[in-house]
Amino acid sequence: MKKEDVIFERKEFLNLPGHNGMANVVASIVTNRWGGPTTDDDGNILNRNTEYQLDFADCDRRVSMDIDDHDEYSRENALHKVDTLIDVLTEFRDVLEKELKYQRRLEKRRKRHKEEQEKEG
Repeated sequence: MKKEDVIFERKEFLNLPGHNGMANVVASIVTNRWGGPTTDDDGNILNRNTEYQLDFADCDRRVSMDIDDHDEYSRENALHKVDTLIDVLTEFRDVLEKELKYQRRLEKRRKRHKEEQEKEG
């Protein structure tokens, strides 16, 4: 694949360094994978073949998003998918952060309770 065929390409590991597992996200937009663009008699580009990849992997599970651009509805739907993912992930992260703080407080409470029982016992 020629570098000029790549419009966007990014791969990120999702786990912190040292954490087991190969969780990742891969996103790319690549053109001309199956031939060059279609042009008119004056050389104006009328169409180009573009492949969109949005994959998520965690351990042995993988999700691949299907993204199409063959008509206006498909293009609108592609943006809707990504926007919805962003909205859900943003909200999920906010709630997850609150729950993890609560779990941290419970863990401290359990530790204190265990220490008190050991002193009494």
